[in-house]
Amino acid sequence: MKNKQKLFIVSCVYAILICANTLSAKTEQYSFDVFLWGLKVGELVYSIKKESNQYDISGILRSKGFARVVTKYKFVAQTQGRLSKSKYYPSSYSEKSDTGRRKEEKSIVYHKMIPKITSAKAPKPHWAQPKSQKGTVDPMTAIHLVMGDRIEKALCTQKINLFDGARRIEIILSKINIQKNSAQCRGDYIRQDGYTDEEMKEGKIFPFTINYIKQNEIYAVESLEIKALRGRTKFTRR
Repeated sequence: MKNKQKLFIVSCVYAILICANTLSAKTEQYSFDVFLWGLKVGELVYSIKKESNQYDISGILRSKGFARVVTKYKFVAQTQGRLSKSKYYPSSYSEKSDTGRRKEEKSIVYHKMIPKITSAKAPKPHWAQPKSQKGTVDPMTAIHLVMGDRIEKALCTQKINLFDGARRIEIILSKINIQKNSAQCRGDYIRQDGYTDEEMKEGKIFPFTINYIKQNEIYAVESLEIKALRGRTKFTRR
């Protein structure tokens, strides 16, 4: 009888632990329509799962609306990493892109915060050297750091060093403007390394604005607008 009681208690504890682990995993979903000069050209959809001190982000960027008439593209990416004191440290990243004309795959593995690239595409002479990119984050992690929901004290505080396997970009947010149920941040997307001289002459700093809407105590991104080379691009949350 005692053995049966012990077995029952152990089973209950095990079940509670399984439920606790399941409940501790939190998944957030984000969906944005992409507009260029007011015309819908694509969509960005991604999700992030946080469990204990780990995170996993999966996302897709693809052409929609008017853009599908001109060209079709699809970009799929996933990253895993570690969370520590609200900071993100990627451990692995992979992406697949299809422009209709060309398909490419790339993966990044991080060792002691230094990225190592695996790609079928040979590196170009002007690309940034991976060994010099310690402490940078991958594109999907950067997207969430910019587009993810935030509490008020964390608004407009991001300073992100992004390395996509070839180019290094710095993203800085500042100039906060908080209203009763909304907020606005302004930032800069800054090309740093991995670009040709011609590309740097075309543009180095691209200013952008993020508009938030307050939902309870969380500020959710309502839209992001950036002045890009191809024109004014806007991401609007669904």
